[in-house]
Amino acid sequence: MDKNNIAKNFSRNAVSYEDHAGIQKKCARKLIDTIKGKTFDHVLEIGCGTGYYTDLLRREFDNAKITAVDFSEDMVKVAREKFSHEDVSFVVGDGENIEIEQKADLITSNACFQWFENPEFSFSRFSKLLKENGTLCFSMYGKETFRELKEVLKTHFGNRRWLTSSNFPTPSGLETILKKHFKKFSLEEVFYDVEFTTLLNFLRDIKRSGTRGEGILGRAFLGKHVLRQLEKTYIERYKTIAVTHHVYFCKAKV
Repeated sequence: MDKNNIAKNFSRNAVSYEDHAGIQKKCARKLIDTIKGKTFDHVLEIGCGTGYYTDLLRREFDNAKITAVDFSEDMVKVAREKFSHEDVSFVVGDGENIEIEQKADLITSNACFQWFENPEFSFSRFSKLLKENGTLCFSMYGKETFRELKEVLKTHFGNRRWLTSSNFPTPSGLETILKKHFKKFSLEEVFYDVEFTTLLNFLRDIKRSGTRGEGILGRAFLGKHVLRQLEKTYIERYKTIAVTHHVYFCKAKV
């Protein structure tokens, strides 16, 4: 997975991101509900983006120090403009290799971990950055994300990995990693279904929300004629431009 390319995609769409991040916002609200009522002194947020989830964290834990990290400088710039709270600080950096001076009692992330190149290393690292009895709470995209588009692309271009989401983890793969590094955890799968009026609208939406990752892989050229053919197949198979977002919600303790 080319994180530099992914970061560029997010940066290009930093200003318009939140207008196309409906599912990510739903995930953020569900995620905050899993930790409401708790008390944390230091919160480390990985993949803060434009700060939507950061704001939920600040409102819920208004006495906590929040360190928010993202690998897109443009996304962080948008996020910084929203906050004047002295206990919220933003860092441009790679969440997989983040260094912090003081351990956190909560590490949290919304819809980010699927971009990691080495999840095994990352979760091991997070367990060491947490205080004793600290909490890891996150949402991340799963392998069935955009499964309809994958099938349509395979029909036209052959059986290979056309989308970055093909590299996202399976539930069993994620559980295997978590078991190695955390004393206990809970894992929930949620499928969010969305519909679009046209295939082009869908592709534009995932481009502007950053969820397309590296885009369509390989040498598949999507000109107007090809898009029409893909859309025809899509509607014949699914009756509409149906889109699945496959999301894991996890809470773990060290």
